[in-house]
Amino acid sequence: MKNYDVAIIGYGPTGAMMAHLLGLQGLSTLVVESNLDIYKIPRAVHYDGEAMRIFQSLGMIDEIKESSREPGFASFLNGFNWKIFHQDLTKSDRVHHWANSHFFSQPELEKLLRGKVNQCASVDHKLGWRLKDLDQDSTGVTVTIAEHEGQQTAEFRCSYLLGCDGAASSTRELVNIPLTDLGCDEPWLVCDLMLKKSIEIKDEIYQICDPARPTSLIPCETGHIRWEFMLNESDNLHDIEVEGNVRALMAPHIGRLNSQLTENDGILIRSKVYRFHALLANQFVRGRILLLGDAAHQMPPFLGQGLCSGLRDAYNLSWKLGGVITNKWDPKVLESYHSERQPHVEEVINLAIQHGEIIQTRNRFKAIVRDLFLLLGRLFPPLIASIKFGQQWRLGKGIFAEDRAPLNRFMLRQCIITLKNGEHALLDDLLSDSFNIVGFNTDVDPLVSQQNTEFLGSPLKTFNVGAHGQGVDETGALHRWADEHQIAIAILRPDKQIYGLCYQHSVKSLDQQLADLLGQLKTQLT
Repeated sequence: MKNYDVAIIGYGPTGAMMAHLLGLQGLSTLVVESNLDIYKIPRAVHYDGEAMRIFQSLGMIDEIKESSREPGFASFLNGFNWKIFHQDLTKSDRVHHWANSHFFSQPELEKLLRGKVNQCASVDHKLGWRLKDLDQDSTGVTVTIAEHEGQQTAEFRCSYLLGCDGAASSTRELVNIPLTDLGCDEPWLVCDLMLKKSIEIKDEIYQICDPARPTSLIPCETGHIRWEFMLNESDNLHDIEVEGNVRALMAPHIGRLNSQLTENDGILIRSKVYRFHALLANQFVRGRILLLGDAAHQMPPFLGQGLCSGLRDAYNLSWKLGGVITNKWDPKVLESYHSERQPHVEEVINLAIQHGEIIQTRNRFKAIVRDLFLLLGRLFPPLIASIKFGQQWRLGKGIFAEDRAPLNRFMLRQCIITLKNGEHALLDDLLSDSFNIVGFNTDVDPLVSQQNTEFLGSPLKTFNVGAHGQGVDETGALHRWADEHQIAIAILRPDKQIYGLCYQHSVKSLDQQLADLLGQLKTQLT
């Protein structure tokens, strides 16, 4: 019976991302996927600046930029065609350096990711096979898989099993992890229209908040338009998927994209009724079995965070698995995957539900109140501060130091650094894939040299941002953040999350603060 460090069930974007992250660490990995090929119809269409930063860490950013598009504006319209909310997406704060919204083709993304995985010699594949059974014990998991179209079965052992097998996860079912319903169960018709790429499309996302038929109109990558129509009780679920009926639903709105377009333009490649759910697994970790992506959480699409959340799961877990499997760190480290990711995803889901309630309002009186509130918010923006795109969400408690201010458990802002030789580089590209220490106008090397960091299992990379350091942030945003909070040093995890901070003007010296943080980290890892 063959043994692997990790087995991944499911080879969608989350599973492929995880396979690539593990393959880069040289971990023996098996990917099991019931389908022989990539699903050709686009499903997820959006990722955010944090996802772009993950792609950057893998050296994929140029290829990702070539196959994606940044939107310009997002507008909410009511049933009278009034613009009740409008946001210029190009002006939102780019905490991760990258724009906070990108639209893409999921089949192209999966093709790109799988190409990267194929370059990893330690990753094997079983395509056309499905998970049949599993049995975990104190040393690993025995997995039985079956050939999808035949009677052949096979067994193997793995140290850890990752369920990346989507909303109908067999992994989740076999380990009996229940889902909590967070209160969203609405039927929508989801359609994908492909136009000629030469047709000029207005660079604007529309949420049409009409009580008669809430509708989403989303220009995605070039030539691809995603339509979503909320269903009424009187709708026939079969008939509404028929192309003629779909085009009739498009007719009142398609001219928003280009005044020359009619409902007869383009090729309709999908029209299917889906139920938008808000479900969260009670546990992301059950012994040596862990859930990622839609297997662990499902959310309505109003923030475009479904795929992003799966990529975050993989990025959060991959470095922890690597440290545990190579015996650098204690297996207790993996418990933090649930404690960090589950509260984070719950917050994202709840905000998506709130956005959905704005869009999906069917009561006409409530719709009028909503319209007036949003119009008032255009005069007094703090009233509608929660209606925004591209914000950060703090991770739950886990492998983080206690902090006197709520500043850790976020990714450190990424900026363009101008180096002493005049060259420019993004901050993450100057850091390592392990733990890092960033000083802000503080020479951290003498401080680090006094500390015991052998427990990290790899060298601790240091970088000093400032006039007398290795480079400066020309925009000043990172410097302003550090100055505002009197931060001298930040310890970053491999996923660029802020583990802990050392402060200027503290009662403790910087070397004492740093020793305290490293002491906490050692306790959490070993």
